[in-house]
Amino acid sequence: MIDDVPVAAAAPLVSPGALGASFVSSRFHFVGVGGSGMSGLARLLAGSGCQVTGSDASGGAVTDHLATEGIDVWVGCQPTRVQGNDGYVIRSAAVPAADAEVQECVRRGFTSLLYAEAVGRLSEGRRTLAIAGTHGKTTTTGLTVAALRGAGLQPSHLIGGEVPELGGNGRWGSSPEFVVEACEFNRSFHNLRPFGAAILNVDHDHFDCYPSTDELVAAFAGYLARVRPGGTALIEESVPAAVINSLRSDVRILTVGAGLFADIRAVEVRDERGRFSFVPIVRGRRLGRVQLSLSGRHNMHNALFALGLVDIVGADLEGACRGLAEFGGVRRRFELHQGPRGGTLVNDYAHHPAEIRAVLQAARKRFPGQRLLVAFQPHQHQRTLCLLTEFGEALAAADCSLVVDIYGARESAEIRASVSAQDLVAAVQSHGTECHAVGRVEDLPANVLRHRREGDVVLLLGAGDIDKALGGIVDGL
Repeated sequence: MIDDVPVAAAAPLVSPGALGASFVSSRFHFVGVGGSGMSGLARLLAGSGCQVTGSDASGGAVTDHLATEGIDVWVGCQPTRVQGNDGYVIRSAAVPAADAEVQECVRRGFTSLLYAEAVGRLSEGRRTLAIAGTHGKTTTTGLTVAALRGAGLQPSHLIGGEVPELGGNGRWGSSPEFVVEACEFNRSFHNLRPFGAAILNVDHDHFDCYPSTDELVAAFAGYLARVRPGGTALIEESVPAAVINSLRSDVRILTVGAGLFADIRAVEVRDERGRFSFVPIVRGRRLGRVQLSLSGRHNMHNALFALGLVDIVGADLEGACRGLAEFGGVRRRFELHQGPRGGTLVNDYAHHPAEIRAVLQAARKRFPGQRLLVAFQPHQHQRTLCLLTEFGEALAAADCSLVVDIYGARESAEIRASVSAQDLVAAVQSHGTECHAVGRVEDLPANVLRHRREGDVVLLLGAGDIDKALGGIVDGL
């Protein structure tokens, strides 16, 4: 059964300027502006000419950067700093509606919206291209923006990661296209009304939101049910039929994959030490060879989706291919670092067994004959427990793994007590692979130095705060 989540009604057709029909005011205040999505949306709206302010519970690099970009940002809850008598107050999911700053905005006549609701409003007023899937959303969103720019367009975008070459995680563009990462967590993507909707894959990840596979499939079906009449859905070949059955009859379906009958596919594939080149076939049209700068076969798959989304809007596909070839990638997606003594580190967000497998496969291709030393931080106890066997199998493909303490998020004490890093170590060791529990992230640089052999490539993997150890590890390589 498809989740019966109502689609938010579009705002009245009153335009404050560049936003068109999305919002009836150009004043926005963000509570929790330091988050990846919130900061991106703040940048996008500020770039459109709106008046944007924001606050966050703790300062940091993100809020500092927003301030240097001209956005008035402060640290802590300061209701007296709120200005104006109308507009929108946008809060992250971690901020309650009863927050004092939110309530001051409401008292002043602001409309209160969750982040996902605000993005949904914006998608109503733009030609929205949404990218969903358990894996690859962030990179594919970046590739799509790069491809559209290569085709001569200037889309707006909202990406769940840092992409410096695209102007950051959020940017306003002069073209009507809005490229957005469509997150399945908490069914956020049910707020979108896309013109083109992609599903890269469907895999179980957020067990706190979707205890069963049926619920996960229903959520993705609900996302596709929101594609606008006359729109297009790009679907990877292995996506369950139950997801696709939700589409209305006036929405076109295009398949993406390796099969002979896929509408968008790659032929004449070449692997050059993990960097792939290929000839795209888009709805029967053969394009010129594309040489990707990104590592991994999975990024060829992501690039095909980007080309399909460019095709949906009728833009120049040859130009899009040039844009794909020039794209350098997203921060913490197979991000390479060189140490002062010549050692190599790959920094990647991989936090799911499928993602770990893909990164290790790419590293084997990129660094043939070299040992791989993985430093991994499990993200969420429930995910670790539910996928313990799969994590063990994935990490066993490395030559040695170091597992830091599990990064807990949104979990009860009971769930936290149900599994530990040592359990994951045992799962890896059951395959005969060397693996060690190493405790805190702060102790990781010393542990990497202790276990690393000359010539080892270090892979720093995880979605929590393991990135804090990056500098210390690189300094020792």
